[in-house]
This record gives sequence, structure tokens and C-alpha cells, in this order.
Amino acid sequence: MKIALLGSSYDVVTSVPENYNQEYIYSFIKELLNKGHEVTYFGVYGSKLACEVYSLNLDSIDWGYDKDLSDNVKSYAEKQHAYFEIFKYIQESNFDIVHNLSEQQIPVFTAQFLEIPTVTTLFEKPKGLLQSSVKLNQTPKNYYVAVNHDIANSWMGHSKINEIIYSGVNYKDWVYNSESSSNTILLLSKISAQQNVESIIDAAKQGGFRLQIFGEIDDETYYEHKIKPLFNQEINYYGSDQASEYQGHLNQATIAVITKEQFEKSGHFTLQALSCGTPVVVLAEHIDSDYLPEMCGTQINSNDPSVLRKAFVNTTRKSRSDCRDYVVEKFDFKKMTTDYISFYEKVLAV
Repeated sequence: MKIALLGSSYDVVTSVPENYNQEYIYSFIKELLNKGHEVTYFGVYGSKLACEVYSLNLDSIDWGYDKDLSDNVKSYAEKQHAYFEIFKYIQESNFDIVHNLSEQQIPVFTAQFLEIPTVTTLFEKPKGLLQSSVKLNQTPKNYYVAVNHDIANSWMGHSKINEIIYSGVNYKDWVYNSESSSNTILLLSKISAQQNVESIIDAAKQGGFRLQIFGEIDDETYYEHKIKPLFNQEINYYGSDQASEYQGHLNQATIAVITKEQFEKSGHFTLQALSCGTPVVVLAEHIDSDYLPEMCGTQINSNDPSVLRKAFVNTTRKSRSDCRDYVVEKFDFKKMTTDYISFYEKVLAV
């Protein structure tokens, strides 16, 4: 099968990913090639992959006659022009199928003009610009795949969802620890008043837990005056929400805790934690998450430290081996790739 894979206009993809999106694309292409398919990747200049790479030309417009345009308008126009060039090339080539992983509205809208079947993966809920493009492109040759049931449900009323295929994770990169005696909570949260980090710290203290905090400091004043004074030898801020910051700590944690906002931004963190055998508490409720079955964690929506403490303690009793096994069974990149290939074949058989 000859596959055109569309990436984003901002992520350089290499064998050393800096974020989950880069890891997703790199691992997906690797598995497609291993299964004997021919892949061409269309993405940012500098991407280094084992397949042919066709770079987006994001500097092709002469702006000499435009004196009053903002940089944002110019950037958008460059992206639009670059994707139009790619679609023109694809239309004149002999690809069997196009798979859009860009998470951007321009490729979604433009794909309706291709004669080649196009699959678009929806990683997020229907934000305005992407939602508009999806609504305008409901043609028979365009197909939409959601990465979980929560995402699929959020698109109801906006778009057809042809399939649900779970995102993968490189679980072997996350060292499994069958037993954690550290009595440590690893918290992933933006540091702001809206996240009620004080209540989480209070709950950790009540439960006798150590607390390692990772996340972007969104409100420096709040951090300096409300959070930092609560730190001691057992409770401290460790770094940003990047995987490279917390990877060395996650498998040693007794449990991991993630706020609702962070979960919606970084749902893959849950899979990374479960890969380590670390049960997860999501500070929300009624999230229709395929990532966190009851045997692997807890959902709790409360700012009461005593209620949170109880949830934290209960979650420590979850089986670490069940957490690891759940990820291996359902979220392996190899399984994800096999599921996509099956879906491609179904599309091409129409």
C-alpha cells in the first residue's frame, strides 16, 4: 500500500521525540514500514525518518508588496500555501490513501477536493477552526477516526466518526516497577489557582505522602506566594510537564495524579504511568476515558483534602501488574498500526 502521511506545520519528527505527537508519528511510520508499506511523510523541514520525507515549504511567498500584514496572517498564509502545494503534488501522484495527522484545519478542508480517499485522525475535541473544516468536509471519500470514545462522543453532532482506534504508547520505554515503596505521589498539573494545588498538597500531607509536582507555572505570583511556602523536604516542584522531566520519577511513584485540564491536554500521560505500573487518579469525574478503567485508577472531583486523601490511599491498593497489562493489551503501537491498516483496507474496498 502506498500511503501519504500528513504531519503538522510545527513539529520536526526524528528518532528522539520531544513530545507525544512526534513519538506517535515516528512510531507509526516505523511500524507501517515494518509491515511492508510504502510511506511518504509530508511535514516540517528537518524531519528524519526511514521513509521519503517531503518538506512543507513555509517560506515561499514574496511579501514585498504587503506593508501592513501581521506576522500571524503571514504565517497562516504560508501554511495554507504549503499544504495546497502538497495536495497538488498528491493529486498528481499514485498514492492509494492519504492519512492526515496534522491536527490542523487547512488539510482537513482541502482534502475534500482530492480524488484519493483521505483518513483524518481526530486527537482533540471539536475546537472552532478544526470543527468548521470537518463540518465542511463530509464527502464520501473522507473518513474520520477518533483516538478514544471520549473524543468520538465530543464530535457527535459535528461529524461522522467512522472508527475509533486507540493511540499507542511505547510502553517498553517506561520501566515497569512491580512494587513501589516510596509512598510518593507524582502530580501533573498546571500551577495556577484554578487547579487548587493547595488542596492536593494538603491531602498529600494528611496521607503522609511525598509529593513531586510537575507542570507549567502558569501564575508566577500564585506559585511564589501560595504554593512555594508549602514546600518542605517531602513536597517540592520538580519541573515542567514534558515527559523528559518526569520519566525518571514515574515508575518510582506509588500513584500518579493528574488534573482534568492536564488530562485533556496530555491524556497519554495516563498511559505512560500505567506502563510503569503506576495507578492514576484523575481529578475529575464522569470522564468517558478508555485510558483509565476502574482496576487501574480513580476519578474524583473534590477540593476537600480529606476526600482527596481517601482517594489517594484507595488508589495505592490498585494492582500495578493490572495497570501494565492493560496498556500492553490495548495501547501498543503495533496494535494501533494493525488496526489502521485494517481500516485502510476497508476504505479501499468501498
